[in-house]
Amino acid sequence: MAGTHLPTRLRSYTDQPLGFVSAAEGFVFLSAFVVGSKYSPELAERGVRYVRDRLWARALRVYTYHLALLAFAFTIGAAVAAMTGRPGLANLLTFYFESPGVAWLSGSLLLYQPPLFDILPMYIIFLALSPLVLELAATRGWAAIAAVALGGWVFAQAGGRSLLHQLVCSVSAVRLPLDALGAFDLLAWQLLWVAGLCVGARHARGALGVPSRLVLAVAAGVVLVSIAWRHRIGGFAIELGSDFWLDKWHLGPLRLLNFAALAVVVAHAVLPGLRRVGASLFSLLGRASLEVFAVHLLLCFVSLALVADDGTSSSLEEAAVLCLTFAAMLLVAWRTSGKRNSVPQPSAG
Repeated sequence: MAGTHLPTRLRSYTDQPLGFVSAAEGFVFLSAFVVGSKYSPELAERGVRYVRDRLWARALRVYTYHLALLAFAFTIGAAVAAMTGRPGLANLLTFYFESPGVAWLSGSLLLYQPPLFDILPMYIIFLALSPLVLELAATRGWAAIAAVALGGWVFAQAGGRSLLHQLVCSVSAVRLPLDALGAFDLLAWQLLWVAGLCVGARHARGALGVPSRLVLAVAAGVVLVSIAWRHRIGGFAIELGSDFWLDKWHLGPLRLLNFAALAVVVAHAVLPGLRRVGASLFSLLGRASLEVFAVHLLLCFVSLALVADDGTSSSLEEAAVLCLTFAAMLLVAWRTSGKRNSVPQPSAG
């Protein structure tokens, strides 16, 4: 995600390298998987109130980070954008420059979501709704939840977000343009979150089976075809005539298929090898994911102010941006992990 957001030529290699799957799909699914695997057993043992308190506390913490990042963008970021005139930076805050007061209010309400600032609001909303989803799944089963989630996704593919936006604007004083509400269509992306919750809950119960060799082979084939299609390997390409099938923001059908196949291959063919090799560096970043995400977003803003976003920057400038950004992310992760480890744990007695 950091490699994709930074204004360097590294984006050519980090932006959807494994077909039509971005870092956002991985972020949403893995976040939901962790929630499902951790809190589904907690729901059975301690009740929904305990789970709700824990997840709402997490959502509130993420919300405070989001507000801090917006405050930085609307003050320092906006000032630098106005002084430097960098298009890559100014375009992130188009609506803010048009209506700053509305942007402050609607941004704090998770409505206005500038580019780069649209994934945390989605994460906050999904976290806040997860206790209800886990409770309903425990009482009514995952089939009913999956049916509702699938229905929401189908509604999104039919233009449901635009229809709801028009309806709200017609009966209220809300005048936010549709593109100011963020790129991600929550009606579509909730399907991926619900899938992550379900897989995580089943994993916690030990109910996830091992796919057959045929299923794994088919999944690997889908991944290889997607990679070849994405990168035009050997000239391979399919012209669909529409963005519907592969649209990122509405989670097009073929994009979902690509992600599902990739998830199967990674879970059953890649992760076992990584566990044997060890991945302490990634674990360190993962344990401080919120803090690492926040600092990477700040550094993306700084980079857009210093480095041209049109491919004219020098290799030395881009190398400096990459080295400083990833060094800062690792430092933040190390410091955050150290602070958590230094907190005294209550004794067993």
